[in-house]
Amino acid sequence: MIYLPVLTEHREIGVIRLARNDRAPYLAREAVTAWTGTAHPAREILSLAASELVTNAVKHAADIGPSDDIELQLSQGPDYLRLVVTDPGSARWTPSPIPMQGSNLYAEQGRGLAIVHNLSRGRWGSHRLPESGHRVVWCHLDLSPTPAQLEELFRASI
Repeated sequence: MIYLPVLTEHREIGVIRLARNDRAPYLAREAVTAWTGTAHPAREILSLAASELVTNAVKHAADIGPSDDIELQLSQGPDYLRLVVTDPGSARWTPSPIPMQGSNLYAEQGRGLAIVHNLSRGRWGSHRLPESGHRVVWCHLDLSPTPAQLEELFRASI
């Protein structure tokens, strides 16, 4: 038996194009807060996931010229938020896995996707757009996490 996922409608909440520079993660956090408001129960996990995915795009995407912007999209499914980051992709055309390493607590890098994995409860992935070569990384986050769930998620993300 082949499992086919059920396609659900997503309501777009916001889309922003960001220049690929050091300010992009900050601007992504600001956009998420503007779109959801400061009182939204998922704002903290959404802001952290957006920051981590945009940081990866800034650090690892190819420099291909004027179209090397990052696009951040937020939409809402029936019981989750869908965060999507599209970047120019890699200079390599051969498929390469996205590393997800949980380095030690004192490391200054290498934990971003492990954090996204925990915040999304493993509901994330990536693919390459065939026409442009752009990379798309997405995650689904709980729409209304409880305070206990937030505490658990942030404890697991350390």
